[in-house]
Amino acid sequence: MTALRATARLQLHAGFDFEAAAEQADYFATLGVSHLYLSPIAAAMPGSTHGYDGIDPTRINPELGGEDGFLRLARRARERGLGLLLDIVPNHLAAAPQNAWWSDVLMHGRRSRHAQWFDLDWDAAGAGQRLWLPVLDRPMQEAVQAGVLRVEDIKDQPFLAHHDLRLPLSPRSYPLQPGARQGWVERCNRSAERMLMLLQRQHYHLAWWRTAGDQVNYRRFFDITSLAALRVEREDVFHAVHALPLRLVREGWVDGLRIDHIDGLADPGSYLQRLRAQLDSAAEAGGRRGPHITLHVEKILAEGEALPAGWACDGTTGYDFMDQAGAWLHEQGSAQLLSEQWHARSGDTRSVEEVQQAARDALLDGSLHADLQRLQVCVRQAIGEAAGRGDLSDAMLRRALCALLRHYPVYRPYTLQTQTERDVLAKAEAAAVQGLDAAGRAAVSLLVNALQAPEGHELRVRFGQLSAPLNAKAVEDTAFYRYYRALSRNEVGSDPQRIGLDSEALVELAHARARRHPKAMLALATHDHKRGPDARARLALISRDVAAWQSALADWERQCAAAAMPMPLPAAEGYALWQALVGAWPMQGTPDEDFAERMDQWLRKALREGKRISNWLDPDTDLEDAAQRWLQALMQSSELKGVRDALASFVQSLAAAGASNGLAQLCLQLCLPGVPDIYQGTEFWDLSLVDPDNRRAVDFAQRAQSMADDRPWSELLQDWHDGAPKMRLLSLLLRLRQQHPALFLHGTLRGLTNPASDRLVFVREHAGQVLLVAVRRASATRCPGPSVVWQDDGAPAASVVPRRTMRNVLDGRTEVFNGSAPDALLFAGSPVAVWISQESGADGQQ
Repeated sequence: MTALRATARLQLHAGFDFEAAAEQADYFATLGVSHLYLSPIAAAMPGSTHGYDGIDPTRINPELGGEDGFLRLARRARERGLGLLLDIVPNHLAAAPQNAWWSDVLMHGRRSRHAQWFDLDWDAAGAGQRLWLPVLDRPMQEAVQAGVLRVEDIKDQPFLAHHDLRLPLSPRSYPLQPGARQGWVERCNRSAERMLMLLQRQHYHLAWWRTAGDQVNYRRFFDITSLAALRVEREDVFHAVHALPLRLVREGWVDGLRIDHIDGLADPGSYLQRLRAQLDSAAEAGGRRGPHITLHVEKILAEGEALPAGWACDGTTGYDFMDQAGAWLHEQGSAQLLSEQWHARSGDTRSVEEVQQAARDALLDGSLHADLQRLQVCVRQAIGEAAGRGDLSDAMLRRALCALLRHYPVYRPYTLQTQTERDVLAKAEAAAVQGLDAAGRAAVSLLVNALQAPEGHELRVRFGQLSAPLNAKAVEDTAFYRYYRALSRNEVGSDPQRIGLDSEALVELAHARARRHPKAMLALATHDHKRGPDARARLALISRDVAAWQSALADWERQCAAAAMPMPLPAAEGYALWQALVGAWPMQGTPDEDFAERMDQWLRKALREGKRISNWLDPDTDLEDAAQRWLQALMQSSELKGVRDALASFVQSLAAAGASNGLAQLCLQLCLPGVPDIYQGTEFWDLSLVDPDNRRAVDFAQRAQSMADDRPWSELLQDWHDGAPKMRLLSLLLRLRQQHPALFLHGTLRGLTNPASDRLVFVREHAGQVLLVAVRRASATRCPGPSVVWQDDGAPAASVVPRRTMRNVLDGRTEVFNGSAPDALLFAGSPVAVWISQESGADGQQ
């Protein structure tokens, strides 16, 4: 069994299935990763491009190649020394008839054997003891009158048809004899009255899709009505959902699991304990040691937050590292200048905290209103006597609940038995009572006490299952598309309020990770990122010279005005688009034909997620189309050629320094404690935008060819536009991890003093083996281009280094260090330097 060293994340779908993945096993083995990390493989909705809309967790997706295809991939991976990690989705399944469990609930209602498997509230007010199903394209009466609701008899089974949707009918609502059914079908389709009577006899209440936020009575993934939450805390549900991955572990094909959206589950801690125990048993049944099967959780951590100490897992999937590495690239002292620029342009002086709090209010009154109502019922039951006496009205409770949710700073509470969790709740309580009257303050106090009470488990669960999606939707999916001070900091898992992070803090965070979760994943890119790591690395340079950014921006807008073609967007959204253009502009300098289309796709999503001037429910297509035409003109028209050239020139002034930053953060990912996760395609420069842009097809043949490039490191830094130096750095360091696994897993970490704030130097050491790593934070003046080579002819800066004979992993030099090294020796013009001591061999031979 291969030990976990580094992963390659692959997005599977019909166009890149198990067979396609198996064809790349040689490439990834040569690259140096230890495991292929697969997106969900269980059966999903037909045509799914991601697998998170599962329909049957007990079988492998036939669109990916089914069980046979998976086993061929697993065998091929084993032949090449690669392990497999699976991404599983215990929180939810597709709320669709293709899901047999869901279909059974639609057909039999509360009598269904699966009725308790989904998180349904049959007693919700207004639902009439039925499942509220908001899938109609118009109000029900209109749908019936328009004839877009019809009964169809398919293979001797009647269904209710609405466009392409086919819903099962209750067996008690139609004639069971096939001979009598044809006439019944015809009568139902001819008579609106009969159709309405039929609808009343179903276990679901068909409703207009716009009613979902107010009335839906099943918990969803966030506010996505097509994804219904499971009650995986039940023994029977847990067994059904995990039977497949546990079998694959027992049979020796799978080496670890990634748990999607852990914060959606009722009790994440208990869930992980149960799963860890069953993984251990499955591994041992297959002749392997349980601890060798890894378990990672998708968890967004707030600043200063850590995973609960009792969680039986190997750490997070790496959003926290992505935030830290990105912050380190920024100039901490630029926050005030960036804020002034943003305030002046947008007219919005609020902090990101205030922006996301306003978004929370809107969500609780909008798409998450039904979830709030369900929680409010739970609150009333929990506080008991005070509510029963009428001392607190429903309106008081609602205001208190909304106030606490508005200010809850982390995704959710768990047990509320630790001092850390109680401090978080106390902080939220203190903020929540500000501005409330005496009744509101009393209601908040009762609510907080109920949450902390030993008998408050159900309330804590319900609170957490709303606070988590509320946080995600308000911050990542709303505030990140309203607050554009620095687009580079609007990233999943990041806090846009914090611009920079100094070297000492970065090393201390790495220390903490090594102590708690030495196998935690380190990510720079994921299938959910807002923009690629090299786009963020380039945009970080704006923080190093805000004045140059302001000057360039003013020039572009003056030229647009002179051409009578100003950007047709409000100032805030226009500011975001200029930043997005700078970040995504190709390294080669000339946009491809599809660049404007990709930017248009990003902009439409950004406008709708922001929900200020457009949204998903009622998009302002006139505005969006006008912006699309402007983007096309920017790319093609003669009128905006001057703007186009000026924009390209500004990007060119940043591109080499941005690439240098990209190499620096990649070096940190591969050398700091943890397990680097390499997202598909990011072996080259990744300037991608948010999904679906970040899930485009990858040219693996081109990457394999680049891996065979034998030009010296110094030459690659000169000819860097195609991503060759990134591929070289990645492959060399992955192989170094392969040669010295104990050094990277168990090695101590020590930051070394250095004379400049634009570099970080640290040492990893284990069993006599020493790794020296030095990275530099770029600026356009320190790495001016056209190459990624730094100019080290200025001040004779020197860094403290170990007294060792060491070999440079990138350029092959061997040096005898005497305790310090000038930049010219340490880096030799490179943005990064990685040195390995010569005294010992590979870890396995020590």
